[in-house]
Amino acid sequence: MTITLTNLVRVLTRTPTPVLEELFRQYSGKLRHHLLRKTNDPELAADLAQEAFARIARMDGLERIANRPSYLFRTANNLLVDHLRTARERTTAVTAPETLEYVEDQRDGPESLAQREVDMAKLRAILLALPPRTRAVFQLCRLQERTHEEAAAHLGMSVSAVQKNLARALAAITSTLGDARP
Repeated sequence: MTITLTNLVRVLTRTPTPVLEELFRQYSGKLRHHLLRKTNDPELAADLAQEAFARIARMDGLERIANRPSYLFRTANNLLVDHLRTARERTTAVTAPETLEYVEDQRDGPESLAQREVDMAKLRAILLALPPRTRAVFQLCRLQERTHEEAAAHLGMSVSAVQKNLARALAAITSTLGDARP
């Protein structure tokens, strides 16, 4: 759809003000080009540009706006954001059941669940085989997500000792579980 001032005014049934006419004359092409770069859709760009001019034409006090081109482009960008938001909501809300047949199930299969159980059993065995302080450091830092400083304070050891014990625990885990993986 080609946007013209006459079409715009006809839609609005208002007489254009000289300020609106000048704004349209100077910026309608630039605005359409700007929107075309953002949308890559000539029809959508023209529709958004026309709606931006329509909104500005309906408002009172256009003459009092200091930077009218900026206001026009901001209005158009807001319309584009609204359009994209609505389009995204429409696509996520309407999904045909036959479309879902082609969506891959992301849940783990029986093989990966069994492997995970084996890995967890090995991890438990590794942790039980660790010295008590090393096991405590691993549990605090990795399972309870405490910082090295918090673990050190809790266990009454230096941060350096926590780091060394954590490195020992991680080395034991990766050497055992790393060997078991294909």
